[in-house]
Amino acid sequence: MKPIGMMLAAVMFLASSLRSQPAAFHFFDPDKLVDVQGTVQRIDLEETYGKRSRFLVLTILSLEQGVCRVEICPQWFLEQDVAAGMKVRIRGSLLAEVEGPPYLIAQEISLLGERIILRDRRGFPMWSRHGAQDGSGNRKGPLRRGRR
Repeated sequence: MKPIGMMLAAVMFLASSLRSQPAAFHFFDPDKLVDVQGTVQRIDLEETYGKRSRFLVLTILSLEQGVCRVEICPQWFLEQDVAAGMKVRIRGSLLAEVEGPPYLIAQEISLLGERIILRDRRGFPMWSRHGAQDGSGNRKGPLRRGRR
């Protein structure tokens, strides 16, 4: 019984140390959409989904929600430059299982008066073949843009 107890303790320790990070597999949930408006505090490029592509992840300071981390899109997809100090508005899916600051997967981002659609209403990424409106699989930047 002792080896099993030690193994269980090790698994529990590992699980508790990983809780403050986003889940290894997380997904966009259209039923958990929230809006966050604030100022970009930090910009990170993370290998969120393995080594496929580095994702732009912003740390936003919002008056309503405080500090939030927002997964935007692959680095190559966003044509607009984002800088610390910029005002942004994000609509995204809130991950409930993450402890610490709220973590969102962005559906759209508005910056400098421009609204950029990142995912369709079901959450499919616009940079993938599934999210392409015309079915062409165009991977050269946002397919739909609009001004607010």
